[in-house]
Formats: sequence, C-alpha cells, structure tokens
Amino acid sequence: MMSKRIVATLVVFFLLLTGCKANNTGDFQEDDVSQTQSGVETNTNESKEQAKMKKTDESTLADNQIRVTVGSSSFIVNLEDNETAKALRKMITDEDLTISASNYGGFEKVCQLGKTLPRNDKQITTKAGDVMLYSGNQIVFFYGANSWSYTKIGKVEASSIEKLESVLSGSETEVILSIK
Repeated sequence: MMSKRIVATLVVFFLLLTGCKANNTGDFQEDDVSQTQSGVETNTNESKEQAKMKKTDESTLADNQIRVTVGSSSFIVNLEDNETAKALRKMITDEDLTISASNYGGFEKVCQLGKTLPRNDKQITTKAGDVMLYSGNQIVFFYGANSWSYTKIGKVEASSIEKLESVLSGSETEVILSIK
C-alpha cells in the first residue's frame, strides 16, 4: 500500500513538471519566462502598461538634456546647471525650435536664436562637443577648438563626439532643438 502511494505521488509530481514551460536550453522555468513586445523585453507577469511606460522612458530625455538634430543626425546635449541652459530648455518645452545655422571658421556651427538668453560670459577655450552661448542670442556647437568669451550651455554626449565634425561641418542650414 505504501509503495502505491509513492508511485502515485511520483506520477503526480512528473505531471506537474511537464506542465512547466521549457526555455530554449531545455531548463524548466516558470517565473522567468519573458517575451518581446514592441522591442521591450518584459516578464510575463509584467503588465502591458508597464512595458509601454518602460519604452516611453527610454526615449524621454532627462531634465538636464536636449536633443539636437542636424539633417538626419541627432545627438544629446547634457546641459549645464545654470540660468542660460534652463532658459533654453524652457523655450523648447512645449514645441521644438528650428533655428538657422551656418558654419564658421571650420570649427563651429553658429545658430541664430532669435531671442536673448541670460548670459554669464567668461573667457573659455572650447573643445569638440561644447555648446556655448555667444552674444546672448547665438548658440554655437563646436566640432573644433576656439578661445573666446562665451556662456556655457552644455556638452554633447561622449558617444557622439567622433561623428560630430562630419555632422556639424556639413552644409545643413537648420538645427532643431527638442526635448523628445
């Protein structure tokens, strides 16, 4: 009688195991099964709403960042913690800003802002990736070095510095600033 109970228990145990879902390696996993929805990997226990929020968060910039688009290329600028950078970000909070741009000196792209921002000019030697305010109403994106009196706005993320010269030195005459 005891051996029948053991056999019955083992049969039930094996039936339960076969009900678990196997991953590609043949290991049984029940809680860690994941799937891909809209390019975001999610746990099956995670709701679709949480997955949607995760995807949205990945494309949302931090409060101290803006996106700069030149032609078909874009890069992220990490803003300084100053009045100038805050005023610029506030300008583009509700809608993107498209501004005219021109190359100057073989080391910078100058954009006519059309509005004066607060400034605190200091003598600075710039490097590729620096974003500065010149004369209170021009944003300058550097792909080379220069020494002049500017107000710091921010710095292009390091991952984009290498392609910066080819993007900024091109013939594009518009730059789009956004927070999306």
